[in-house]
Amino acid sequence: MAENDEKYQKLAKSNFSFISNVSRSDPWSPSDIDKMEAPDYRQYKSLVKECRFFSRRDPIASTVINKMVEIGITSLVFYRNKLSANEMRIFYSIRNELQEFAEKCAREYLITGMVIPEIRYGVVSEDRVKQTGIKKKDVLTLPESMMIRDSETIKINDNIGEPSYYAVIPDSLIHFVMTGGMYPDGTKDERKYQKLLALYPDFVAAIKKGEKEILLEDVIAVRRSPQPDSPYPTPYLQAALESLKHKRNLKRMDYSIAARAIAAIQQFKVGDKDFPVVEGEDDVFESLKDQMAYRNSGGKDIERIFQLFTNHTVNIEWIYPPLDALLNDDKYLSINEDIFSSLGFPAILTTGESKRSNTSDPEFATLSPVKTMAKMQNQILFILRDIVREVAKSNNLDGVPEVRFRPISLLSFKNFIEGLKNLYDTGNLSRSTFADAFGYNFEEEAKQLETDNETMKELGLDNFAPRPFSPPPGQPGQPNNTTGKGNPQTQPKKTEKPPVGEKKVNE
Repeated sequence: MAENDEKYQKLAKSNFSFISNVSRSDPWSPSDIDKMEAPDYRQYKSLVKECRFFSRRDPIASTVINKMVEIGITSLVFYRNKLSANEMRIFYSIRNELQEFAEKCAREYLITGMVIPEIRYGVVSEDRVKQTGIKKKDVLTLPESMMIRDSETIKINDNIGEPSYYAVIPDSLIHFVMTGGMYPDGTKDERKYQKLLALYPDFVAAIKKGEKEILLEDVIAVRRSPQPDSPYPTPYLQAALESLKHKRNLKRMDYSIAARAIAAIQQFKVGDKDFPVVEGEDDVFESLKDQMAYRNSGGKDIERIFQLFTNHTVNIEWIYPPLDALLNDDKYLSINEDIFSSLGFPAILTTGESKRSNTSDPEFATLSPVKTMAKMQNQILFILRDIVREVAKSNNLDGVPEVRFRPISLLSFKNFIEGLKNLYDTGNLSRSTFADAFGYNFEEEAKQLETDNETMKELGLDNFAPRPFSPPPGQPGQPNNTTGKGNPQTQPKKTEKPPVGEKKVNE
């Protein structure tokens, strides 16, 4: 037998192979990287869709964008530039509309990286002119509507010099125009069609001719950080898309585990190997079902007390999926740090606290987002200044006011006030700018002070409110009503006369 066994005995042999020719299409080859299904920058339409999705759904992305808009779009300030106070009322009347439009532009600028405004001007009613308080003008031309074109419908051709912008007409809009105001679902809106025809007759005519792309002439376009190899802009969330997708997949895993935990299995074991349930004893299962049905008669799946009456051979077990991955949130820490890093936005501005206490200076941490927001301001001011220039031209004004945003201040309020006061005390800050920093208009306040002074003279009131332990007005050292009598700073100095018989000796 031993000899026969030796005939069938074989030695184990090891072998290896080396793949020398790696396919160029292999995603794991050294010449390629895993792009994690992120859209290429040339696929701008897909890129915008993903940025819009995460700006609405992801807590960090939506909060950061909202904070960038809230902090970066400060109040608008107008400077006269040789215009009269009456002419400036024209621009004060549209300041709130421009402020709201600037916030919309900022949000679109961050999400899609591109802002193309569509502004229409028209003659306002006489009542609107009276409401603004403008004198000597019966007719005014102001912005009638201020909209932003959808960036997904914009096509950019990188021609020599400046790029050309085309509006790609959606199929739903083509159907609406060709059917005379009918939507694809069969509903009809004749009023909207007539309004579209009245406001944009050339646009409707181009659609009826079969054109699907329309060249936008004399367009005002703002693009965020376009790269040399592409005319399309760079959305603010583009660098964070891979991390946002990874976080989304982690949440999907948590949802799957949670769903299995909610639908946990309750297993009833009746009998065991020593005392099995034999044929003819099936009524024990029916009894258990009746008891469970009686327990759940309220139609609820969760109860505080579970009562079940059985013999010693019944065993009940709950079978849960592993919940360690669900209950442990450490997996989100690193991915959230990557998102904040890619956005260049400190977490202290979103949650009000830093990761480690006393390890960073909040003012130093805000330097990067302040620069980003300042750049965003300059881009949006390009649009607002064009609107202001068009309003001045349409109303035949001799000049154009300068429009700016108030400075972004993320310093502590105490340091900010001290800096302003030092500039004002040293004569390096105007009264207008000093008042603007606190939200007041110096010209309006000066007029109000003039009115208040006249009222105080009529009523015989003091210019300054009395302070605790101050003597009554009229006594030495105190002003008398509004005349200033009794104030040593406003009275001429008296020269003392020498006594009779003595001569004044000059020292």
